[in-house]
Amino acid sequence: MRVTEKPRFTIAIFGLSLLMIAGLSACILMVVFMSVDGVTLDKGMVLFLGILITTFSLKAIIKNNRGYSQQRAEDVRNGDEEVVTKWEIDSEQWRRFYKAKYEDSIRDASGFGWAAAALMGIVSGFSLWNRLELIEVIVCIILVSSISFLVGKYLAILKARSDLNRQSQIQVAEIHFAKSSIIYNSKLILVNEFGYRPNQITIQEQFNMNVMVFTIESGIGHRKSSLSYSIPIPSDKAEEAKKLVSYYNQIT
Repeated sequence: MRVTEKPRFTIAIFGLSLLMIAGLSACILMVVFMSVDGVTLDKGMVLFLGILITTFSLKAIIKNNRGYSQQRAEDVRNGDEEVVTKWEIDSEQWRRFYKAKYEDSIRDASGFGWAAAALMGIVSGFSLWNRLELIEVIVCIILVSSISFLVGKYLAILKARSDLNRQSQIQVAEIHFAKSSIIYNSKLILVNEFGYRPNQITIQEQFNMNVMVFTIESGIGHRKSSLSYSIPIPSDKAEEAKKLVSYYNQIT
C-alpha cells in the first residue's frame, strides 16, 4: 500500500466521524427542544440540516471504507502486502456455510426488531410526554413500538436474504491471510491495525462444519467493542488452520 494512503484514510474517517457526531447531536437536541417548547420553523430547519449532515457524513464514511477495503484487497492480491497463506473454499461448502448462517440470522432477526421497538418507543414517549394525556402516550408508544418491531425484523430478514443471494453466486471463495489483515472475499478484516487486535481465535464446530472464529477487539477500557467472524475450514486445511490460530493469537 502506498505510504500516504493510510494516513489520508485515517484523517478522512476522523473528520467525517466528527461531522456525523455534530449532525446527530443537532438532531437529538432539536428533538428534545421541540418536545419541550413545541415545533418552530428555526428548530425544524436545524433538525433538517442535522439530518442532511448525518446522512452525508455516513455515506462518505461508507464510501471511504469501501474504497480502502478494495485497495487493501488489491494490495494483497498483487503481493504488495505480505501474505501468510491463501485458502480457496469450493462452492458446495461455501453454499452450505452461508445457508446455515442465513438460517441463524433468521432466528436472530427478532432481536433487531426488539432493539428497534425499544429505541422508537423511548423516542416517541419522550417526544409526546408533555403533549398528550398519559393513556394516549401509552397507546402511541405501543403502536410505534409494534410497527418498529415488525420493520426492524423485516429489514434484518431482508438483509440476510440479500447476503445469501449474493454469496451463493460465488463459485470459489478466496481468503487471504495477511500479517495485519484478512481479506475475506474482498471484505477487509483488520487484525493488527487502527487499534484492532485479536481477542480470541479458536477452531469451533459451527453449521455442521469446522470453522475458525475470529473475535476482533477495538477500543480501550470500558469503550472496548468486538466483532466476530467465522471462516469455514476446507477439509485439507485442518493442520494449517491450527497454525494460523497460533500465529494470530500471538498478536493479542
